[in-house]
Amino acid sequence: MNPKVVLGLGFLALVMLTLALMLGRELSAPEQQHEEPMVPGLRDRINDIEAIDVVGPDGEIVVTLRRERDRWRVREKSGFEADFRLIHDLLRDLAEARRVDERTSNPDWYPRLGVAEPGVAGSEGVLLRFPDTGLPEVIIGNTDPAGIGRFARLHGEEKSWLIDRAPEVPNTMLEWLESAIMDIPASQLAEVTVRHSDGDIVRLRPVGDDHGQWVLLDVPEGREAVSDWEIRPVASSLAALSLRDVRPHESVPDDAVRALFRTIDGLNFVASLFEDEEGHWVNFSVSAEITALADEEMDEEATELAIDAAAVDGRLSPWQFRIPENRYNDMTRRLEDLLVASDG
Repeated sequence: MNPKVVLGLGFLALVMLTLALMLGRELSAPEQQHEEPMVPGLRDRINDIEAIDVVGPDGEIVVTLRRERDRWRVREKSGFEADFRLIHDLLRDLAEARRVDERTSNPDWYPRLGVAEPGVAGSEGVLLRFPDTGLPEVIIGNTDPAGIGRFARLHGEEKSWLIDRAPEVPNTMLEWLESAIMDIPASQLAEVTVRHSDGDIVRLRPVGDDHGQWVLLDVPEGREAVSDWEIRPVASSLAALSLRDVRPHESVPDDAVRALFRTIDGLNFVASLFEDEEGHWVNFSVSAEITALADEEMDEEATELAIDAAAVDGRLSPWQFRIPENRYNDMTRRLEDLLVASDG
């Protein structure tokens, strides 16, 4: 399979595993200084952490994150993948964070720094728990206006501190999801076909070795296709595709639009697209076009392609992704949308 497509699909398992194993070693050696760590013991336990609970300013759980087989997952979204890089950077920053300046111990002043107890009036901070580790809970408050770091306070302690790191801690659940679905540019596609339930069909193919231009096939007699720049968004609709929400796949409506994106190296991405009261949704199924057989067995290249297809399908097909409306519209174009308006 083309390496660019593999990378674009977001298969970071090997990278994730490497990062997970290296996380403890990656932390810079502490300099000779008197500042204490903000979260005592975190540096030594960082590779043992398998659970993080995030509590929002209102005192309600934002997200519960659990690590399974070197991937972090979001429980509230049926175990969908969490943003590994976000969690990796958060743990790194917290493990490195030092207490550089003591601030208020007066609870009345906590809201000004964002370190008040979640659920208390005026609270703006986010509380982090590390279940089953014995590590203290920590409230991450506002960013220091001077740009040094953020304010923080250990849950149950009176003293608040300015720390020398500014960890990113989103306070909405969707921000913790791995948002990248795939990244397949038009240059990696050999054909696009969009089929509507009423029989309307759009077929596109690239021209030229560099796939620099796309053309509309089956243009009705007496009609003219729109220019390439109006066609290209359909072919580019899988490039840098990201989600706005996700849910387990159960079924799609009978009138769902089916769009086939065939890659130049033989993968078929079938997108089933539909709308409901929650937004614009797509479910993907992925298969391989196996044409080469040797001694009744697939040759090495075909076997590799089949393995790639199964891996990609295993990641995508169990889910329905809510996608931006403009991408949905690009993937569900009708033939008439891609024809120059007739004078009549």
